[in-house]
Amino acid sequence: MPGQLAIMVRRVAGKMVPVFAPADVTAQVTALQQAVSGKADAATVSTALAKKADASSIPAPSTSVPPPEGTAGAAGAMSPYARGDHVHPRLTSSTGNTGAAPTSHVIGSNGTARITFTRTFPTFPAAIFTEVPPQTGVMSAQPAIFRVDSWITDGTGAYSGCVVRAWRTQTLPTLLTVTGILTAVITGVNAIVSALTGFNPFGAPTTGTAFTCLAVQRSDG
Repeated sequence: MPGQLAIMVRRVAGKMVPVFAPADVTAQVTALQQAVSGKADAATVSTALAKKADASSIPAPSTSVPPPEGTAGAAGAMSPYARGDHVHPRLTSSTGNTGAAPTSHVIGSNGTARITFTRTFPTFPAAIFTEVPPQTGVMSAQPAIFRVDSWITDGTGAYSGCVVRAWRTQTLPTLLTVTGILTAVITGVNAIVSALTGFNPFGAPTTGTAFTCLAVQRSDG
């Protein structure tokens, strides 16, 4: 058959010895050479294997917590690769009333509330407060406004919370109705001045006001 070397044998002195026909052998050797032509030799195989990655040089999966979003992008230079289920820490803290802390974000009788962020910040964060419906009752028709009264820091100096103060707007006092042109003008002006003297447009009570707090790490800090 093509590609196979046929060898004839005969018995000589009780032993089987090969008998070669020179022309036959030449043809068979040529066929065998053609069959193996182009196959890789030992040097070629060695060169190919040398190009393969060494197991010790294959990067390992990272065991570090991935960094949060940065204010500027970076290509990175670390070799370990990220695992598919990795989680980046938040840059924000979003808090409100929960089952575990049902009154943590409710203004007290002194007009303030003390809240704790879900993460710490190296510099004071940008804080946004939003009034939400209370767990019982209804929201006031007059809007509330908030501000950070003071920051809370931990033992390392990181910002871990704040004390928030709230005010609520109130409607203007009712003015007296007067008659007569001159009398009305004089009496009306006096009534307005008297009614508005010392009037605080943000003096409505805020006790029980529920709110949420969104604290975001500043881009400049």
